[in-house]
Amino acid sequence: MFDIIPAVDILGGKCVRLFQGRFDAETVYSEDPLEAAEKWVELGAKWMHLVDLDGAKTGIQENLEIIREIIEEFKINFEVSGGVRTVETIEFLLACGAKRVIVGTRSVIDKEFIKSIVLRFGDKIAVGVDASGGKVATDGWVKVTDIDAKVFAKEIESIGVKRIIFTDTKRDGAMAGPNIKAIKEMVQTISIPVIASGGVSSISDIKKLKEIAGVEGCIIGKALYEGKITLEEALKI
Repeated sequence: MFDIIPAVDILGGKCVRLFQGRFDAETVYSEDPLEAAEKWVELGAKWMHLVDLDGAKTGIQENLEIIREIIEEFKINFEVSGGVRTVETIEFLLACGAKRVIVGTRSVIDKEFIKSIVLRFGDKIAVGVDASGGKVATDGWVKVTDIDAKVFAKEIESIGVKRIIFTDTKRDGAMAGPNIKAIKEMVQTISIPVIASGGVSSISDIKKLKEIAGVEGCIIGKALYEGKITLEEALKI
C-alpha cells in the first residue's frame, strides 16, 4: 500500500501553503480549512495531513479547534503535526479521532519524552524529520541545528519510533520535485517506514517515490492546490 496524503496547512485560521517553510512567503488557498479538507475527502482521500503552522513556529497550538472540527466532520484517517509538544495535546488529538500524531521539535530536544509517548501510544506516534541541507530543522523550520538528519532518524528508531515523516524543507512548496537522493539515503539508514514530503509536483514524482522500498506514502500540498496533480490520478497510482 502506498498512501497519497493531501496536506491542509493552517496558519491564522486559514488554509495556506508556504514556500520552503518561510512564513513571509505564504499563499492563502482557502479562508476555511474545513472547506479545503472537504474537497479532498470528496475526491477520494483516505488520509489527510493537518498542520498547525502557528503551533509549529511558537509551540502553542492556535488552531486546535479547527483541527478538531475537521477530524470530527470527516471519517477518514488524519495525521496531525505542528506544535505537538505535550502529552495533553496528543491525548486531545487522539480523542478527536486522529489516527497519527507527529512530533517534531520536541523529539529533537527531549528523547525521554519520545520514549514515554511511544511506550504509551505506540504507532499512533510518528516523528517528523525535517531536513535543511541534511541538518535537522526545528521550530517550524525557523531554526537549523547541527544534527545530521540520518543520524537523528537512526536514534529515534532505536528508542521505538515506528514511522517518520521525512521532509526536505528546501523542496517544500518549491514545486521542484522531491529530493530522491536524500529519501533513498534515509530509507537505507533506517528500517522503519518513511512518508516522504516536500516538492512532490508531478505524477512522475509519485511514481518514483512509490518505487523506493521503505517509502509507504507521500504528502502532497501545493501541486494539488494549483492543479499540477489531480487527486484522482494520484490515487490511481
